[in-house]
Amino acid sequence: MPTFEPRRLREKAGVSLLILTVSVLLLAISLSVAIPRADLEVRRGKEDQLRFVLGEFRRAISKFERCHNRLPSGPEELLRDSLGNRFLRRAYPDPFTGKFDWIFARDDQNRLLVHSASEELSISGARYSDFR
Repeated sequence: MPTFEPRRLREKAGVSLLILTVSVLLLAISLSVAIPRADLEVRRGKEDQLRFVLGEFRRAISKFERCHNRLPSGPEELLRDSLGNRFLRRAYPDPFTGKFDWIFARDDQNRLLVHSASEELSISGARYSDFR
């Protein structure tokens, strides 16, 4: 008949608790490394999307200017002009604000520039509103 040995059970329980504690600690350390990397990848993806949309705006403005011999008054005119032409496929939202709130401005040579309304800083340290 087996005998009950409480000391051995306590030793096994102590080792199990130690292994569990070390495992949780290793999991916490790996998550503390993985989460900032995931955030960086999300920001990098949004920056790529911003560059793509700004390129679409540049192409749409060029097409509009060739068609009308003038620059558009705002982003809405690129979606559908007075003749019913579409120069942008759709109303691309700003990846950082989530809205169709692009800012149109003119430079020194009277060219039309489009930029983001976001004042956040990019991965490289430049403001997203400075992306062209």
